[in-house]
Amino acid sequence: MNARTPLTIGVGALCAGLALTTTGPGFAADTSHSTSDRTRATTYAFQGSGYGTRIIGGQLPASSGTTAYQHIGCTDLAGLNRTNDVADATVPGLGTASGVKTRVWTTARHGVVASHARHTIAQLTLASSGLGTLSVNAIRSTAKAFHDGSGFHSSTDTAIGSITFTPPVGPPQNVPAPTPNQPVTVPGLATISLGTSATSHGDHAASAKALALRIDVVPTGTSVKVALSHAQLNDGLTGGIFRGHSNATRVVSALTDLVHSGPNPLSLMGCLGTGGVVRTKSLASLNVGGQLVVSGLASAQKGSQGNGSAHGFERAKIARINLGGGQLIVNAIVGKANVTRTSHGWVRTAKGTQLGSITAGGQTQTFPPSGVLEIPGVAKLERKVVTKTRTGISVVALRITLLDGSGAVINLGEAALRINRPQR
Repeated sequence: MNARTPLTIGVGALCAGLALTTTGPGFAADTSHSTSDRTRATTYAFQGSGYGTRIIGGQLPASSGTTAYQHIGCTDLAGLNRTNDVADATVPGLGTASGVKTRVWTTARHGVVASHARHTIAQLTLASSGLGTLSVNAIRSTAKAFHDGSGFHSSTDTAIGSITFTPPVGPPQNVPAPTPNQPVTVPGLATISLGTSATSHGDHAASAKALALRIDVVPTGTSVKVALSHAQLNDGLTGGIFRGHSNATRVVSALTDLVHSGPNPLSLMGCLGTGGVVRTKSLASLNVGGQLVVSGLASAQKGSQGNGSAHGFERAKIARINLGGGQLIVNAIVGKANVTRTSHGWVRTAKGTQLGSITAGGQTQTFPPSGVLEIPGVAKLERKVVTKTRTGISVVALRITLLDGSGAVINLGEAALRINRPQR
């Protein structure tokens, strides 16, 4: 168990809730995307991201998302620079943050190719009308993943300027900074712990992630991650940049709270593909909103690239669905998206997408030429819903719209893939 360093303060009981202070009259944010005239394409895949604060639990709803979030998605371009600045922001369950800034950028100089991320916060302020004010100043985290003449490397760094506690009565007090094994606790108010950093590197990739602080707010049980930076670099980007996913089921929309389900089982394609290996996920069964029972769910993906070419697929399968206790039964649902990119262009197909038998009310059903089948009072079925773009394709093997008043639209056998051309 980690030792804790309590700060002794002579104050009364904590008043109900937290009175969050503000460091300015409003909220100001600036998000900048910059592509330098000196950008150049490489054979490396850069990725980077960062944010100021993120709520991860507690009595208060974790709905604030992230402050000053910024990222660079998978790209082969060196010379990119993106920032996001927030002057003042209220963080639910914590307090206020001022001078919040994220910067992510990519470089290629003097034989060193690197992905960088940095986050800085001028001040975090947590206040209670009964206990005073706690301020954490000059917070910073940095992450770097890079390749030089000796291979891949990664590094991280975090820093805290000072921590100040101002009691309701009396002068401000300097609080010692937390150490790896000693969080700092202000009784009744908060515990401040150092964040975690992680680095990894191998023959073909490097990754670095740095979190400056974690603050646990005592009255609400809210935990907040503070100042995260993440950088990643991979080699082998020679034929295309992949974007794709596959999932057996997904509730697209519903008018009631009775039918809700995210994509399951979800497979996400890495930006470099899978190295030619088929990756799979599976679920034995899934109950969607108590109305739709799905069995034999699986998703699979494959992506590979060579010099100037790339190809892959996303596939989702379902052995059987049972809607409304046997009102509608469909077997052998498969959705598949296939994409190949060469120097001549793209080929996108839904080959492999299929449906097995369909039974409604004990009677075998077939689709009319329109591709839309309606079972009165039960559901409307649309088969093989395909959308093509210049670089990819998305496929839904079967889309079901429930006619029971829930307004639910459910995609079954959903697969999507696109392969973007590298910039060089």
